[in-house]
Amino acid sequence: MIRKLSAISAGLILAVMLPACSSSSSPVTTTPPTTTPPCTQTVLFQRSGELPTLGLAAVPFSTSTTGRIDVTVDWTFASSTIGVYLVSANSCNIDQFNARSCNFLIRSESGAKPRRLSASNVAVGAYELFIANFSDEDDSGTAQVVLSSSTCPAASTLGSASGDGASDRKLGNARAW
Repeated sequence: MIRKLSAISAGLILAVMLPACSSSSSPVTTTPPTTTPPCTQTVLFQRSGELPTLGLAAVPFSTSTTGRIDVTVDWTFASSTIGVYLVSANSCNIDQFNARSCNFLIRSESGAKPRRLSASNVAVGAYELFIANFSDEDDSGTAQVVLSSSTCPAASTLGSASGDGASDRKLGNARAW
């Protein structure tokens, strides 16, 4: 009888322990870590030149990928009123510009120097950066345009017009810078 009881006990222990040794029937899922693409930046141009009074400097450039355009413009005299504008190439003539009726991707007519502006989600294509000197004296300046991926921190938001009188002043013909 003891032998029979031992056999039954061993069978019960085995029956209880066996399910613990088997593999689970529900699959284990793991979520792969998400990685943010790195910030990439490409300098499209960097120039300097004269900014004559009531003059408009035009700088053409193009992009080969969609991204954010970051523009930095600086000039000599803090008292100068400098405007910074970005448009699609050949979409804005001097009359349209003076009427401010162009489709500006960036339009900034006031702000601290150096002026840092960004336009998000700019498509592949040809563009023009306009730099206007609304002041009564000649100045000179520098400009840099960078194509940045969306993961890079923005220089700022889209610039806007201000009531400093710059929009009331008419400029002569645009000239290549």
